[in-house]
Amino acid sequence: LANQSGATIISINYQKAPEHPFPIPFDDCYSTLEWVIANASALHIDPHRIAVAGDSAGANLASGVAIKARDNGISLACQLLVYPCNSRNFESASYIQNATGYGLTTQGMKWFWEAYLQGDAHDHNPYAVPARAASLTGVAPAIIITAEFDPLLSDGQEYAAQLEKDGVVVTYSQFDGMVHGFFTNMAVTPTAAVAIDFVADELKKLIN
Repeated sequence: LANQSGATIISINYQKAPEHPFPIPFDDCYSTLEWVIANASALHIDPHRIAVAGDSAGANLASGVAIKARDNGISLACQLLVYPCNSRNFESASYIQNATGYGLTTQGMKWFWEAYLQGDAHDHNPYAVPARAASLTGVAPAIIITAEFDPLLSDGQEYAAQLEKDGVVVTYSQFDGMVHGFFTNMAVTPTAAVAIDFVADELKKLIN
């Protein structure tokens, strides 16, 4: 993705649940964003062309960081969300239709959410569950990609619609025939390279 987009990519080794539940992973990511902005000159990057990105749980974190950045007056160039898990609606169409048989399962997602939130105390916190945001107006433009046979398909579709409803520019693409995790599996499917090329082209439009 760095090669295709020309962007500098900073990968965050955030602390993981269940040993480190919310807000620890989120705080790691947001603190890193602040650090990158403060050290943009030393990193040889433009502080006005910073984006956040992630896939799956990482897309949840990127979404939450984008919301907090908006709340704190930080302007981001965009947010790249690859099959995000931004809602706990386990009754959505894809959580039911793609519950088993495609790698990631709905049962597994329930466990991941419980490990991350460890109860219901943060269920209405948009930094933890971005779909809970009262408004997404003013957050960074979004690039969202999803996979057809993924329990999280509806999450991505619904979050894209939520962003658009609140006036955010969204570029959305569903990759048919794909399962969760395909984006990083270039050795398994050529569609991964197609998706990376698509995302890189869209990133260049927003950060250049």
